[in-house]
Amino acid sequence: MQDKQFMRETLIEGAKAYKAGRMQRRTFIALLGMAGFGAATLSPRAADAAADRIVLWNWGGQSEECHGNAIGKPFTAATGIPLAFDTSGPLQGKIKEMVDSGNVTADVCDGDLFDAVALGQTGHLEAIDYDVVDRAKTLPGYALDFGVSVILYGYAFVYDTKAYGDNPPNSWADFFDTAKFPGKRSLYKWANGSLEAALMADGVAKDALYPLDLPRALAKIKSIKDDSIYWGSGSEAHSMVVNGEVSMGMVWQNRGRNIEQDTDGRYKLVMNEALAMPGAYIVPRGNPGGREAVMKFIAAAQSVPAQLELFDCLGMTPSNPEAFAQLPTDGQPYAITSAENINRVAYNDPHWWGNNTDEAVNGFLDAIS
Repeated sequence: MQDKQFMRETLIEGAKAYKAGRMQRRTFIALLGMAGFGAATLSPRAADAAADRIVLWNWGGQSEECHGNAIGKPFTAATGIPLAFDTSGPLQGKIKEMVDSGNVTADVCDGDLFDAVALGQTGHLEAIDYDVVDRAKTLPGYALDFGVSVILYGYAFVYDTKAYGDNPPNSWADFFDTAKFPGKRSLYKWANGSLEAALMADGVAKDALYPLDLPRALAKIKSIKDDSIYWGSGSEAHSMVVNGEVSMGMVWQNRGRNIEQDTDGRYKLVMNEALAMPGAYIVPRGNPGGREAVMKFIAAAQSVPAQLELFDCLGMTPSNPEAFAQLPTDGQPYAITSAENINRVAYNDPHWWGNNTDEAVNGFLDAIS
């Protein structure tokens, strides 16, 4: 019994290695032969355990449904490979731990492009195969060696129309001007977006933000500390606004769309100087589904229909330039790359953040504590 169990586990591990490209086909067939199996007799259950699906590691909630419909269904129809989800959230530390343990259970992670910079440098990611994935189907500078932007989201802000009447705020300078625009503000407590907003408020041009001047940004953050509260999740940001805790609040732009709708337009989204963030797909080193299948999945996520459906479902803006002109009219005010917003926003530098996250976040936390 122990010998059979050992052989079964050996076959499954061999299948994983073969699918991931770490074992040659003839070696895998020889392994099957040694065990008394033909290549076609590996059980469906063992194949499932090995690599006959793609596992997307994301943040759960509506994201699972939206990615499943927009990308998973057409990908499965085209390849026969189903899409499964891990919704526990692919934080950098979790990805490192998974790869370092040798027990890699996810094929592709829904993260930020700066994760690709940081984790690519430490050897925790598979390189993107640009013979399969198309560099041209994202914005310039957002197709990196170890990750590619498939959507864009943004840090913008909403304000209370009843509080500010006919002279509403329209820039980060207004957001930080507590004399002209009194009231509580909310900012993202993990620094990303807040630092860029502070620098734009202090007079730095949106196309000259990087490298971020941290001391200058933190000084500006401290200047409104008494009028600020901080959020760590989209739901927190949303509730702070609709419950009246703040009269202005930094939000993800798709949350801003929801807030406008939920409050019948009482709170209005300002997209001027929003910070565009490249959401990216990255692949943990040694992913069980193998390079070929996961690269096809990423390529499927670049398709115009998939990106437009994600925008409709989640409010995440397409990164494929072919989709920009096809954004629906009623969605364009909330899209990073719509004709009315594409030149008004600032663009995140994933290289700076990939190399400076710890310093930036720790400095920000010290400033707001």
